Amino acid sequence: MDFPEGQLIPVNGVELEVFTAGDPTGRPLVLSHGWPEHAYSWRHFIQPLVEEGYFLIVPNQRGYGRSSCPERGEDYAIEHLTGDLVA
Repeated sequence: MDFPEGQLIPVNGVELEVFTAGDPTGRPLVLSHGWPEHAYSWRHFIQPLVEEGYFLIVPNQRGYGRSSCPERGEDYAIEHLTGDLVA
């Protein structure tokens, strides 16, 4: 399986580049990268998890990939990053 195409999704005043894979009726699973990684870091996990029946949601967090890059440091606080994942 190739890495899925990303789409820009507006959440919490920013746009996140989000990649999805699998059957949307499957069990949802969000794969969140750490610092200084990006969504592509999960590339080796996508196919096995899809085969297990998961619907994967793999965002590039703020400041990564094509996601928005807010200028203020406080816009990267954990409450914003986790709020983005919930949204």
